[in-house]
Amino acid sequence: MLTNYIKIALRALRRQKGYSVINIVGLALGISVCTLIALWVADELSFDRYHANVERIYRVDGDVKFQGQAFSLTVSPPPLVPTVKMEFPEIEDATRFRTNGTWNFTVDNKTFREEQVAYSDPAVFNVFSVPVIRGNGTQALTQPFSMVLTEEVAQKYFGNENPIGKSLKGDNNKMYTVGAVIKRFPSNSHIRFNVLISMVSYEDSKSNEWVSNNYNSYFLLKRGVQPEAVTKKFPDVIRKYIAPVLERDMHIPYDKFLKEGNLFRYYLFPLANIHLHSGNKLGEISPNGSMQYVWVFSGVAAFVLLIACVNFMNLSTARAANRAKEVGIRKTLGSQRGQLVAQFMAESSLMVMCALTLAFCIVEAVLPAFNDLAGKELLRATLLTPQFIGMISVLFVVVSLLAGAYPAFVLSAFQPVKVLKGDKSSGSKNKTLRSTLVVVQFTASVALVIGTLVIFNQLQFIQTKNLGFNREQILLVDDPVTLPDGSALRFRQEVSRITGVKNATVSNYLPTGGWRNNSILFTGKDNVSAAVQQWNVDADYVPTLGMEIVQGRNFSTAFASDSLGVIINQTAAKKFYGAENPLGKTVRTPNESKKEIYTVIGVVKDFHFESLRETIQPLVMFYGTKFGGTVIRFNAAETASVLAQVESTWKRLSPQKPFEYKFMDDSFREIYKSEQRIGAILGVFTALAIAIACLGLFGLAAFTAEQRTKEIGIRKVLGASVASIIGLLSKDFLKLVGIAIVVAVPLAWYGMSAWLRDFAYRVELSWWMFALAAAASVVIAFLTVAGQSWRAAQSNPVQSLRSE
Repeated sequence: MLTNYIKIALRALRRQKGYSVINIVGLALGISVCTLIALWVADELSFDRYHANVERIYRVDGDVKFQGQAFSLTVSPPPLVPTVKMEFPEIEDATRFRTNGTWNFTVDNKTFREEQVAYSDPAVFNVFSVPVIRGNGTQALTQPFSMVLTEEVAQKYFGNENPIGKSLKGDNNKMYTVGAVIKRFPSNSHIRFNVLISMVSYEDSKSNEWVSNNYNSYFLLKRGVQPEAVTKKFPDVIRKYIAPVLERDMHIPYDKFLKEGNLFRYYLFPLANIHLHSGNKLGEISPNGSMQYVWVFSGVAAFVLLIACVNFMNLSTARAANRAKEVGIRKTLGSQRGQLVAQFMAESSLMVMCALTLAFCIVEAVLPAFNDLAGKELLRATLLTPQFIGMISVLFVVVSLLAGAYPAFVLSAFQPVKVLKGDKSSGSKNKTLRSTLVVVQFTASVALVIGTLVIFNQLQFIQTKNLGFNREQILLVDDPVTLPDGSALRFRQEVSRITGVKNATVSNYLPTGGWRNNSILFTGKDNVSAAVQQWNVDADYVPTLGMEIVQGRNFSTAFASDSLGVIINQTAAKKFYGAENPLGKTVRTPNESKKEIYTVIGVVKDFHFESLRETIQPLVMFYGTKFGGTVIRFNAAETASVLAQVESTWKRLSPQKPFEYKFMDDSFREIYKSEQRIGAILGVFTALAIAIACLGLFGLAAFTAEQRTKEIGIRKVLGASVASIIGLLSKDFLKLVGIAIVVAVPLAWYGMSAWLRDFAYRVELSWWMFALAAAASVVIAFLTVAGQSWRAAQSNPVQSLRSE
């Protein structure tokens, strides 16, 4: 019986090749999109879950609210971990990371640049699952100037030799001894360091400074301990160690500090939640994802698969009339309804199996391109894992039932007496269902188009918004501090004399990302205080970056007093002094032991130095810097010449160090790489969703034209024009698209309003976005239907009416 079902199913597929291709291709595209998104979602959800003790590992995060300003931290003070390990019995072990940016390491006169370098405590191997390839992990970071390398980094410096016990020279001319080689942290880890240096090598790690937050701290709790049990002890730690410092520097009792609405707290944040739920807190080790995008793409996958299944159901029920006599004859010859259901389910299952096979081939072919687009390292091997095979099996059953069950029951319910008399009205009774399904399809498609338009418009807004500085034609040389004399100033002076260079400055504080220093400053009036960004810059910083001084003047080498001068942004001026003229006013540092008073000499126009998700915060620039990256503004027409001369200058001053650079534009784009990738992925999947919907619409239009062949013939004989026939056949479908637009617009407005709320500076949802999406959907639907309508209108009426 099963063999017979399969034979009949294959015969039906061959007999209706066009519809079979549309069904299989549409379903395959839907399944392949769903599969790719499932791989992406699974990767996002898997972050940091590979650690053996993931359920017991927590990061210490903090919330600070001061004078109406609030921010969240992922960093804590250096003494926190040692203190808590001694005082909290709930802690099994703890470790810290102190990120240290980019280093150059040298061995045998070969120098390489390493991007991901951090200081770490030895307990990193106890807290996290870090596979050790060579050496002793537990002892590797116990001694000063010891280090751990990933396998790839060790291979780069030492080839196939055993690196254990060998040394690399760092930027500070210290020799660091390799104690262990580890496997590279996987791509689904928020910790991705390539080099770990022993924490005891870093003097600041021994500091007892409780108000300096620079360390990412992680706790491994003992089994059975709840994180709340540790979190509720932090207020006592703050009151014991931090409150006295705040009272000393701010001259305000801690209880009064809290009563005035201020906040200072630490809490434990689960390791497994960091990637998707931490957001954009200060001090993150690596950029995080967003659970919002996981939901968005899961919804896209569901919509696309739904559209594909709807196509299948629509075309199957639409073709029912053409198999009505077959059903009538089978029933007359004794076939039971169950046998007919089984037959049609077998046909549906066979088509789903073909679609799954084609989808697997599509995923296999496009996975490398998808990885590039999404910035992922999804593996082909994942397609053959038991979990994925199980998912495919479930998908096969679900899609077969969703796409095949209804057509099977509809077809098997035809009455033999009616259909053998030529009554095919049973097929038309399903018109309402088919219309509803078309509305569902295009509702999803229109909503996706609107979402894509809004995302691209927001990205365009980011690219073109006046940020308060000029990022064009800016060259960044990151590591002049590694020059032999240890100073970046000589390099800046040299490059400033190059033809084509307009300005050059030295600073590690850049609007497009770099060092950040959150501090508390006080004004001389009423002891007003505020949390501010505190940057060290030189006299060339403001003109090099094209910023605007709106009051007062810039720093100048001609005024020795500028060493005690500051430039503040407009937000700081308003925060500190309100409507008063800030020039000549003073600010002071809070530390009583080294309190210094500075005079405001200028006000710089507000500029964005964080993502446009954040509002502009108070910023104070202090004069004087002897180290940092070199920032070079140059003439665009002389780019090649400037690059060559800057590189030549570098190699002359530091022949052993590699010359590496980037453009500020590229750094700016890095900030919004996540949104750019999300926009690109959504754009591709939206195009595929529309294509799948149009495939179904194409098939339905062809079916409708076929069903109304005689009507069209009669209309042509009576003088109907081709245009009128095209309009006749198209209007019903366009009505459905119009209904879909009415449903999709409010849904898309609600969803995109929620997405835009993540940005402090954003585009407004404008009517033209919805109008453009609606117009595009109508045009695409019309062109899809009009093609089939035109073919029907061009047919010879004699052919359709000769049997009448």
